[in-house]
Amino acid sequence: MVKVGKVMDTLKKEHPKLAEKIQPVFVSVDPARDSLTALREYGKDFHPSYVFLTGSPEQVQQMAKKYRVYVSKADETEDGDYLVDHSIVIYFHDDTGDLADCFTQSMRPKDVVEKVIERMTFVPTY
Repeated sequence: MVKVGKVMDTLKKEHPKLAEKIQPVFVSVDPARDSLTALREYGKDFHPSYVFLTGSPEQVQQMAKKYRVYVSKADETEDGDYLVDHSIVIYFHDDTGDLADCFTQSMRPKDVVEKVIERMTFVPTY
């Protein structure tokens, strides 16, 4: 989430017209614990442009399957707490909603910025 914030800040500064067209969306993989209120509170520590989504357990499971997101809930502790292990990927969709690229956890913010600019400004030469 911090990386996306850095990407957005860089784009806003260096390419404001492109930044205006981007909406970061955070999708929870833990609907049992992550209400929209809890997600908004969590998001205060990150970037203000985030929109948060969650759904029923079935909806989240369908989304995870569609995007091939690994999700594994650890056993609960005695006090009911637990961890959720999951893949960390940024999915970049074009303005028609199609998946244009994905960025892994190991990519640096500047590399993500370059790819976003490339994807948003590409003009095919037929």
